[in-house]
Amino acid sequence: MSQTEGREVKGQCVRLLREAGFALLANELEFGSLAGLSKDEPFFLLCGRDRLAPTAIKAWIEAARMSNVPDHKLESAHATIEAIVGWPGDRHYPD
Repeated sequence: MSQTEGREVKGQCVRLLREAGFALLANELEFGSLAGLSKDEPFFLLCGRDRLAPTAIKAWIEAARMSNVPDHKLESAHATIEAIVGWPGDRHYPD
């Protein structure tokens, strides 16, 4: 599959996700850190239901700050913590 075909597949996935009501995931795939994901590239995902997610993101922020990651990335991570903390769903520890 060519790069162009791969982008088209991602675009189709974004449309399907939006139609199914997964707007946040669609936005992440289209505009966020998943947008640049290469085929077969490993990635790690945290969900709002994971009680450890805010702690893990805070640790990432500290490591990123020491590595001079741009401020907008740190701000995005802080916003994600706020969104997770404000999410009304049930929380549990990872399975």
